[in-house]
Amino acid sequence: MKRLRDSRLVRLGAIVGSVALVGSTAACGSSSDGSSSTAASGSGTQKVDSIAAMVPKSIADKGTLTIAAATYPPAVIEPANGATPTGWDVENVNRIAAVMGLKVKVRIVPFNGIIAGLQAGRYDGATGEIYATDERTETVTFVTNHASADALMVPVGSKITTAAADTDLCGHTLAASLGSAEAALADKIAGKCRSAGKSAITVKTFDSQANVNLALRGGRVDAAVSSASQVAYVMSQTKGQFKLVELPWAPKYKTGFVLPRNSDTEKFAKAVQAATDHLIENGELQKILDKFNAGQGLITKAEILPSPGSN
Repeated sequence: MKRLRDSRLVRLGAIVGSVALVGSTAACGSSSDGSSSTAASGSGTQKVDSIAAMVPKSIADKGTLTIAAATYPPAVIEPANGATPTGWDVENVNRIAAVMGLKVKVRIVPFNGIIAGLQAGRYDGATGEIYATDERTETVTFVTNHASADALMVPVGSKITTAAADTDLCGHTLAASLGSAEAALADKIAGKCRSAGKSAITVKTFDSQANVNLALRGGRVDAAVSSASQVAYVMSQTKGQFKLVELPWAPKYKTGFVLPRNSDTEKFAKAVQAATDHLIENGELQKILDKFNAGQGLITKAEILPSPGSN
């Protein structure tokens, strides 16, 4: 298996078909601030005593991890009836915690508040296809379990039919989530357009992916930049309103379980890494991705970013 599991934008038709099977109650247009619910303890995933013994005592004694996540289907799906959030990244973290003998309480929060909340000690971790960028790994620690790539979502009938080069997007209005890697990418492209003397790009950011999608649906922007799996999910739920445009030049990202920096981080990250590797090896994480994400994005070994001792 390749490390990136062919995470370039291949088999996207399969992704659309797969995520369409996710329950229709998923609130792909919702945006909550601070709602929470307790996830099931791993859907039958068994505790591994040797890995549980690696968990710092302060965390083991607490027993339940408070995990921040922004609604971002199919990674984080918030049911419309307020039930327990699900999605491939929620289930990933749920099972990883179960191997360590822990439970998970998911708090749905705005994306741009997640890193600050980790730094303030409000959460024990975070999830939701959060990209491990150089800027983020300066302040928080990632334990990877997935690889991702960006794509562009445009309305059917859009003049944007291809983006073989990033400057093909000059002159358009792009939307992205506030504080996201996609927003930074859009700003970078806007700078290249200015330097090349081309028509300007206007970048608009919104406080949730749901509002990004609403802006696109309402014609306030020409295109939205987000992960390929998120684009495919929205396409599957909106009955032919949108289409996907590949971005072959876009960076590929590692994503995973995000941890705050404190005295327990180094030891806890190693426990999370061991639990993740266990679930990769026994096939459980692949089954989750098969269920929600057409099997895309699994890596062969978990990685701690930045590597221990590099801070």
